Amino acid sequence: MRHWTALWLVSLAVAGGCGSSTSGVGTADASIRHDLLTGIAQIRATHDRKKLHAELAAVLASLHRDRASTPSARRARELAIQGLEATLRGVRSELDFSENDSGEVAAATRDAMRADRFLRLGADRLRAAGRALGIQIGILNGF
Repeated sequence: MRHWTALWLVSLAVAGGCGSSTSGVGTADASIRHDLLTGIAQIRATHDRKKLHAELAAVLASLHRDRASTPSARRARELAIQGLEATLRGVRSELDFSENDSGEVAAATRDAMRADRFLRLGADRLRAAGRALGIQIGILNGF
């Protein structure tokens, strides 16, 4: 009986200590992970480009405030910021295309190509940020 009690107390102590050494480390990195996943969810779900632009700007501001505690989280934060900035530029180009280019073939072509380039770059950087955090991110709005 004493043997089982001792074994139970040891396993309780081991289980209670799990994660305690990284509790302060994980919080900052979890915030980066949350912001990345929030931005990706908004890209996938929001079809109104003006609303998406505003939502991504808020996520970007939050990422700028986040501080990473590990090298992989710092890299992920950097890539996520670059990805969201590129995506914002792509969304802005899509808005320019739809708002300003009626009848202007050259301007419309320029804005469409710019949107494509920035949205592709943004998706690539967001996927790289996900990889740095161990998250697999698939296709983002066709890119």
